[in-house]
Amino acid sequence: MRSFLLLCLATSLSATAQTSIKTFHWQERPALHAVADKYKDEAAVYVQEDKINEYSLEKDGIFLYKTVHRLIHINTDKGIEYFNRIYLPFDQALQMVTVKARTTLPSGKVIELDEKNIKDLQEDNRTYKIFALEGLAKGCEVEFYYTMKQYASFFGREYMTARVPVMASHFELISPDHLKFDARTYNNLPAFRDTSYGEKRYLSLDAANLDAPVEETYSMQDANLKRVEYKLSYNVAKSTSERLFTWNELAKKVYDNYSDASEKETKRVRDLVSDAGILSASSETEKITRLENYLKKNFQTRTDIDNEDAGDLVKVIKTKVSSERAFNKLFATALAVSNIDFEIVLSGDRSDFVIEKNIENWNNAQNLLFYFPSQQKYLAPSANAYRYPWIPPTWAGTNGLYCVVTKLGTFQSAIGEIKPITMEDMKYSFHNLELRAELDKDMDALLLDVKQIYGGYTAATYRAPFVFYPADEQDKILRQLVKYGSGKDNLLSSSFENKELEQADPYKPFIIKAKLKAPELVEKAGEKIIIKVGDLIGEQVQMYDEKERTTPIELPFPHVLDRTIDIVIPDGYEIKNLKDLAFNEVVTSNGKVTMGFVSTYSLDKNILHIVISESYNKYYYPMEQYPAFKKVINASADFNKVVLVLDRKK
Repeated sequence: MRSFLLLCLATSLSATAQTSIKTFHWQERPALHAVADKYKDEAAVYVQEDKINEYSLEKDGIFLYKTVHRLIHINTDKGIEYFNRIYLPFDQALQMVTVKARTTLPSGKVIELDEKNIKDLQEDNRTYKIFALEGLAKGCEVEFYYTMKQYASFFGREYMTARVPVMASHFELISPDHLKFDARTYNNLPAFRDTSYGEKRYLSLDAANLDAPVEETYSMQDANLKRVEYKLSYNVAKSTSERLFTWNELAKKVYDNYSDASEKETKRVRDLVSDAGILSASSETEKITRLENYLKKNFQTRTDIDNEDAGDLVKVIKTKVSSERAFNKLFATALAVSNIDFEIVLSGDRSDFVIEKNIENWNNAQNLLFYFPSQQKYLAPSANAYRYPWIPPTWAGTNGLYCVVTKLGTFQSAIGEIKPITMEDMKYSFHNLELRAELDKDMDALLLDVKQIYGGYTAATYRAPFVFYPADEQDKILRQLVKYGSGKDNLLSSSFENKELEQADPYKPFIIKAKLKAPELVEKAGEKIIIKVGDLIGEQVQMYDEKERTTPIELPFPHVLDRTIDIVIPDGYEIKNLKDLAFNEVVTSNGKVTMGFVSTYSLDKNILHIVISESYNKYYYPMEQYPAFKKVINASADFNKVVLVLDRKK
């Protein structure tokens, strides 16, 4: 079926048949290369990397030929470990057209790969061609290239950075000259060059001295990798103005796919909705929550089931097991028969790829949401740990493709609108702490009465393990969450509130209560008692880095952390260093707080009352705000180190 569809598509896109593709050739006599001084201490360096993607129209369809060439200088033993075995991805390939590899030793000796030594490997549900390279030594160079043939996709993405630095990088997208692709570069790569000659169109770029990406705290690392994206936009042999693969076209396809239930399927879904008690709900919100809870609780999605099952909702309802697409269609049909007004929204993910209005890369529209206009809220059918109106937060705070229903008489379709997917108000997303601490009778341990309160997006993250994990794993996570100090705290008792996913009030927080005995939080120095009060807020991230920051700050969602700590001071003792508890690191913009860490204290008889407010009112802070962000983060880390010194009253 797929070959037939590709042949039809190739026929519609063809002008003249294309019979040859660009062939890569390496230098006949390899020579070692000098490595830039800045990369001499790296494990290895790509001296040159070439990626060539070429679309070819052939008699049985349209195909994509992908050629990759890498020339790698090995500096250290770690570099040898990286590249003594080469894995070539083969998941989507139809044919490995050619593979060549060789090693040039420091002595000048060249060892070429025997193609008989190329093996097939299945690992972690992936398919590879692999081969080992012999004789690698520090100072040698590894070189290989391969070309593989695969079915064509008219949307693509290639990364220009690697786990080691790249001294010179080249990318080329080649197509028949009547097929015009749009392409974009990201994260400070140079723009494409667009040329045509010899009945082919070339989009190409060259980049130099691309450092290996560094994992940075509070960064969406994948989204910040240097990459290119492209999509087919015009078949100029047919029209120079008719744009292909538009957002409107995708919106219409999505609407058609999720609204084409047959009469038999619709009747069965209507029976399911009635049996589940959805229609007796007193409000639209109650209908939505009942339906979501019922479907997510009673149906299971599996990745090993083909999407074709979306064509038989009767079977899906009977077996209660389906593909994600079939489950989404069942959900959409159930919303429709429940007379709930909704729109389908496709979203990207801020952690890697998002939807952009001006380049319609359908591959980035990777997540499906339901949007309810009257509520102005969203539901994520495939995210089982989330309940309305909470969705995975990185799906929001970015643009979505809204499939807006249009009607003409009895005919219905959809058009696409690119609009923001909004987050819930930050006041609902918090990780708060209420804690009371008192020395035990021997005054060598703290007795802790702890209440950890999780709201909103935070609650979804912390609640999920206590719903889906087995009991022994839940116990491990619980002990980690209420672990104070560096040792093993003695957990005396614990309980939960609002642990279930199904909550009548979706804004009700998830609460963990615990009583503990924590000897590691107390030390004695003569008659002095030292309480590690900073450890009571849990381990904090430190950002005392000396390296220059390369990416902006991006958090999953804005949030607050309010903590109140009461410490009972034993009779006859006083605190010698109360002022160490005072912190005030606040950043404002236009008179409003954008982030901050503030700690205050008061003493009421023998009760020390500490109030800490930490907030991040935005999810994104540009590079110029990094120094201020770092000060706030480090304020919490500095509080983490505070100890109280108690001494006998004189």
